[in-house]
Amino acid sequence: MGTLKRFFLIADYLTLIRQVRRELHMWSALAEQLPSPLREQARASLRDKEFHCLGGAVYALYPGAARHKVLRAIVALQTISDYLDNLCDRLQVFDESAFRTLHLSFQDALRTDGPSHRYYAEYPYTEQVYLPRLVRVCQESLRCLPHYGAYQEAALYLGEQYCQLQVLKHLGPQREQLLKEWIDRSFPAGLRWQEWAAACGSTLAIFFCFALASSEPRVTPEAVLDAYFPWIQGLHILLDYVIDQDEDARHGDLNFTFYYPSRRQLSTALQVFAAESRSRAANLPNPEFHLTVVDGLLALYGSDPKAKLQNHTALFRRLSRGSYAAYYLPACAILRRLGVLS
Repeated sequence: MGTLKRFFLIADYLTLIRQVRRELHMWSALAEQLPSPLREQARASLRDKEFHCLGGAVYALYPGAARHKVLRAIVALQTISDYLDNLCDRLQVFDESAFRTLHLSFQDALRTDGPSHRYYAEYPYTEQVYLPRLVRVCQESLRCLPHYGAYQEAALYLGEQYCQLQVLKHLGPQREQLLKEWIDRSFPAGLRWQEWAAACGSTLAIFFCFALASSEPRVTPEAVLDAYFPWIQGLHILLDYVIDQDEDARHGDLNFTFYYPSRRQLSTALQVFAAESRSRAANLPNPEFHLTVVDGLLALYGSDPKAKLQNHTALFRRLSRGSYAAYYLPACAILRRLGVLS
């Protein structure tokens, strides 16, 4: 029965890709109204980070989710995330206060009421048509989810950790020390600082909260955090950094996988995260959904051409062994060759 559920989930997901791209096309059209250089950064984030929205959109298929509203909220929030990442990374701005004010948009998007802010107030460039509209669309979609109130506090907590990470990781030479100090203050011992930081960088648990808000709560916010934070989210972002190692080394960018003393220790840590993610996913309602997410992460990142170019093929095979990810990996590779996945 679990295999059949996974098959239908994947089939539904392939049909969802077109809907995601329609949403992104709408935001691309609006981005053309931005002044330079904001226009170029919005374009680049939509073009180069489309796969973030494509991946997150799977939560619109969670059983009982209001597909259209959840999908719209996911795409809007992820587009905010990707756009802000470019603004903090690409325009030679290193102003902590400016970054914090920009990221109020992410936090406002998770609230269904309350005042909005002047997001560009301390940033050297400004506009009024794109970022404020993304915030409003996310808020409007969340207002249509009848039980979002049960999950808003958890979503805001996760959003706060995400924004703190994004601000600190873009602050130039002092970023590593600032991140370590924050992690030491904020999270329990037991994981490496870069593992907590990685967990803070994912939006998957927030998207799960959106999906759960569609119907009568069956999963507590505590159960969401127990499975996703740090485990599934940490696995997500560590895999993302694995395939970006060469690029980040060339540009001097922060990469959490560089803080492992050896490839063997990185591999061991990833195996722990994958095992914990599967174990905790299996204890949630609708476990096949979450196990498909975990195995899908391994397949999506493992099938990326960058993984092969950086000699990570054996690593992803090892992480996939004994799971459905071993079958998803070649399937995702075929979908990439066909242009279905970017």
